[in-house]
Amino acid sequence: MKEALQNIAESKGWTIEEAKQQLLDWWKAGFKDAYDECNGDLNNADEEYQEWLFGAFDIKTRRPMGGGKGEKYVGMIVAYKGKRDSREDMRQLAQTSAMSDLDGVLRNGIRPYRNKDIRVDVCRAFYQDNSWKVVNAKDQVVHTTDGLENDIPQWAIAVPNEKFYVAMLNRNGKPMDAYAYEKSYLAVVNTPDKFLKEGPHAPVTLKCVFDAGEGNLRLNVPIQFNAEKIEFQDGSGWMLKTSNINPDYSLSWVSDEHLDKVERMFDPAQYLPQFVPYLNDLVQVFDYHEKNCTEFNGRPVGPVFALKGTVEYIDYVGREFDWVEGGTQYSMRVSSNSMRREDANGAVFINVSKHMDDAHNAFKVLKGGEWKPYTIGTQIIVVAKSRTYDRDDGDVGMNLDAYNVYAIPSRAFIGEEPSKDSNDLGGLDGFRGDAA
Repeated sequence: MKEALQNIAESKGWTIEEAKQQLLDWWKAGFKDAYDECNGDLNNADEEYQEWLFGAFDIKTRRPMGGGKGEKYVGMIVAYKGKRDSREDMRQLAQTSAMSDLDGVLRNGIRPYRNKDIRVDVCRAFYQDNSWKVVNAKDQVVHTTDGLENDIPQWAIAVPNEKFYVAMLNRNGKPMDAYAYEKSYLAVVNTPDKFLKEGPHAPVTLKCVFDAGEGNLRLNVPIQFNAEKIEFQDGSGWMLKTSNINPDYSLSWVSDEHLDKVERMFDPAQYLPQFVPYLNDLVQVFDYHEKNCTEFNGRPVGPVFALKGTVEYIDYVGREFDWVEGGTQYSMRVSSNSMRREDANGAVFINVSKHMDDAHNAFKVLKGGEWKPYTIGTQIIVVAKSRTYDRDDGDVGMNLDAYNVYAIPSRAFIGEEPSKDSNDLGGLDGFRGDAA
């Protein structure tokens, strides 16, 4: 059983405990009778049933249907660059048009693209007779979705101060989802046949759209996936794009004779400094930003690079911002010996989104197969994008927005997690310091 769990965990990039919990949840949801019969303990199932269960779970998780379009790439995802809703502008145009002139937008649709010859039809939508209905300008029903009134379809766009919704239609006359999220990553990859001979390409953007934009790819572990190579029209480079990504986090593409060497190569403490633009001295961080920033819409845009430093402070409370993924932005202060030699208080400030912590373990280190919180004194590698701002004293300050935070296991201090009864006041015999 342990070997089967190990194989699944390696394929998905899970810890053993994560793989076991995923298996138990899947077993309980799909085969509750057998789950209850065994009291949720696989050890109570016979060997033949265990073998079948692991095989079925492996098929469902490790080899999902469809491998995605494009060529196979292998390597490592080194940064998460963020998420955006590619239909936000289109959705808002349909919404505001319906608010100002409903009849007009039902007759004429909207033209949200640069090519104004492309029209997107807009219909009215509402709930009636146990179903959601979409009707055109002639009040003809063009689509019906059965369901509950509070189960609002993904294609329904609310119109403020109105009881109806609107829906945008695709080229086939069907309602299109009002939201289409895409996530962007930075990947250091190559095709399997070239990776071991030539090494990986320079970091390239991987854009995950539609279904691929719904999940989270794992950082700092080997990965293989299929994606399409998109050449930029101005000839300045290329990117990878996929709408159906089924990542495999194993090294099954490596032969046994090279496996040991490749495993060492994929140590993030080696991989990130070697294949991501790397700043080896924090003293140079401001100069590095100045030399490598570019201009976009009249504003300087900092470079994406990796750095290594020691954690001096972590703000776990954070500040709430609507524009930060996850809604909360935390901060940490990182320094180095060379930086402290120049200035005893010298440090680099790094912003970490709640999503980066929740989805990518920004404040945890993987030790002994478990994710554990680390404390100050831990050495980390950060992949970040730099940006400057004007300070109140007239000087120019700089922050780094974290795209990846990797704590080096051999240089991490593990924090103590509070026990479940740490807030239990029963031992105070009824005494309360705030009592009247």
